[in-house]
Amino acid sequence: MDHWSTNMMGGYGVLMDRSRFVGDPNPQVIQGLTEYGRRGCGIDMRMRVSRWLSDLESRGGRLVLETVTPARADRIAFDSDVTVLAAGKADLGRLIPRNEERSVFTKPQRHLAMGVVRSKSGRHVSEWFADRGEFLPQKFNFYADAGEFFWGPWMHKTAGDTFAWLLEARPGGVFDRFGDAQDGMEATEIFKEISREFAPWERHFIDDVEYVEEDPNGWLAGRFVPGVRRAFGRLPSGGLIMPVGDTAITFDPICGQGGNFANRSGKFLAEQITLNAGKSFDEEWMIKVNDLIWSFYGRNQCEYNNIFLQPLERAAQIVMESALHSSSAADELYYGLPHPESIVPALKDERAARAFAERHGVSGLVAAAG
Repeated sequence: MDHWSTNMMGGYGVLMDRSRFVGDPNPQVIQGLTEYGRRGCGIDMRMRVSRWLSDLESRGGRLVLETVTPARADRIAFDSDVTVLAAGKADLGRLIPRNEERSVFTKPQRHLAMGVVRSKSGRHVSEWFADRGEFLPQKFNFYADAGEFFWGPWMHKTAGDTFAWLLEARPGGVFDRFGDAQDGMEATEIFKEISREFAPWERHFIDDVEYVEEDPNGWLAGRFVPGVRRAFGRLPSGGLIMPVGDTAITFDPICGQGGNFANRSGKFLAEQITLNAGKSFDEEWMIKVNDLIWSFYGRNQCEYNNIFLQPLERAAQIVMESALHSSSAADELYYGLPHPESIVPALKDERAARAFAERHGVSGLVAAAG
């Protein structure tokens, strides 16, 4: 499924400037590797999905393009052995009830905006962060009282090597300025204003940033409630429909868990469907598979995301302070981005967090900071 890694502008680390408040004169810098040096890049989903759909047909799959209404979904489920719904955050997902026991939030935790940008001067975008380290990073800016914004290496479907920026504003805070943005250029200019004002370490290149203006769909602004859905929805005909990806768990993008969960849970679900071939895909089977997905992937990924959406508890503070003082601790912290199960125990439990600090030889420094 990977058709792009040989040509992508791959980042292989994370650089975080972490501020206690906007205007913090001494932000903490936490730099480390992702998966201990593995390269990665965001690939434009429109390009990815187009290629994968072609691959599906070339391997004998049948692709039907049509508008699917609730009534049409009902008919599909009635005619099929098993029906899986991947509708993202669209209204069709409401066919499957929300799981209130597993859902923590009842309102949006961040007001979001993002866009795809390139160099106005013709410089290669990888040069923007060249003064901050030896490798091309995913760039994180964290502000405890205002929100977060991120830069990620991106392969745009026509513009090629670019960066995608994402801003997560705490509702009503100083970053919450995108409500009137009408297009990607306006949103990017607002983002640049915020960067100039609150990330002075990025002022040296921010004037070189421009939106990929030939792409009217390369941006977004909005908000949604993170949440978990139940194992299935029952349709009027009596047919059942299962959720996958964002339809199963809608993650705030703060820790990048939406795609991570979709890939892992989608692969697992496909394997379970294959194993159950010739048997009944009934409620009992769907609940069992859903519980396994929650146990293996969903619970840890939700807990990981939720830790960073809320003020950090002492355990998480210890882990972050350890990463500030130890490159090996930073590497282990960032390994948790694709593998949340590896770091969630330390982020949640103070004893585990102190063991994390001790393992990386910084327990004394962390104790002094605490």
